[in-house]
Amino acid sequence: MRLKRLELLDFRNYPRLELEFEGKREIFLGDNAQGKSNLLEAIAILARGRSPFLSRDDGLIRWDRPQAIIRSLFEKEEGEISIDLLFQKGGKRSIKVNGFYQKRVSDLLGRVSTVLFTCGDIGMVKGPPASRRAFVDEVLLQLPGGYSRLLHPYEKILAQRNQLLRLQAAPGELEVWDIQLAKYAASIEEKRLSFVREIAPLARKHHFLITDGKEDLEVRWEPSFGLEGDPLLWSSSFLEQVRERREKDLARGSTSIGPHRDDLRLILDGKDSHSFASQGQQRSIVLSLKLAELDVLTERIGEAPLLLLDDVLAELDIKRQNKLLESIGEEIQTFVTTTHLSDFTAGWIQGAEIFAIEQGKAIPFRGNFSASREG
Repeated sequence: MRLKRLELLDFRNYPRLELEFEGKREIFLGDNAQGKSNLLEAIAILARGRSPFLSRDDGLIRWDRPQAIIRSLFEKEEGEISIDLLFQKGGKRSIKVNGFYQKRVSDLLGRVSTVLFTCGDIGMVKGPPASRRAFVDEVLLQLPGGYSRLLHPYEKILAQRNQLLRLQAAPGELEVWDIQLAKYAASIEEKRLSFVREIAPLARKHHFLITDGKEDLEVRWEPSFGLEGDPLLWSSSFLEQVRERREKDLARGSTSIGPHRDDLRLILDGKDSHSFASQGQQRSIVLSLKLAELDVLTERIGEAPLLLLDDVLAELDIKRQNKLLESIGEEIQTFVTTTHLSDFTAGWIQGAEIFAIEQGKAIPFRGNFSASREG
């Protein structure tokens, strides 16, 4: 998979931008607050249908304009695919794939795939469970299997149930929503557990290599309710547990169990990393998870996704930088933002396309590469 062309119109701080990508290594070089991350955000949106950084589309539109457009052309094994997105003030949007309008954002998912690694991801280890759930969900949404048709209805049903709980609804009124909640919860848990079992040994392998075998990483899914026995019975089991907690839920005004309360446990040498991992260990864990994510997407989709690295090299020490760069295969198109070329080994930077980013403009860089370190 390769991104060949990216065009932005009134997106973030870009009035108009057209970029052609010829190779597999793309570096966006420039000072902070010039728009480097905005380029990676635009690429991520093409895969996810929404921003990984914002909850509302209005922030994607240049402040004095009514709409923003992202146009793109990808090359995949089955041929070329164009994806165009339009965002308008007030939340209205439209999506076209190969010139045809798509009815839902879910129709876009799975067309192209990305692995996004940002500085903020480093806080995943010691952050709240929601940040680790989001990591799992973002990968599953890009995989075949229609995960969005489970997660999004569940979230809507959950919001309706919570509203009824706050209104002190009668048990009979809650029962209707509880049955629907149980149906989607069981299916979500089955997919999450399957994914974690797939990614866990890969993350352990990468972590072993990154730490030279000095640390052992165990990745474990921790549901908020019992999942014993046949997965076909999980729905009825969840419904029974929800019924048992109705009084408690009514008292607190929210649903106390379900996929929205799960957690991804990251166990380092037998201890919960959330409580004790150092900054260096946190970086190693997140790097291991991202490399494992790359492995899973490549295996399940049949071709490598795009890798987006947003200023993360500056957050890693030389050893971890080298491990990351060494793990990027020639088949993986990689987009990296940086303020210094010295973050790269001389070997990795050879053959890379470099764009100087300044105030919403991208200019092919023809500077001296001697600042890059040897490696």
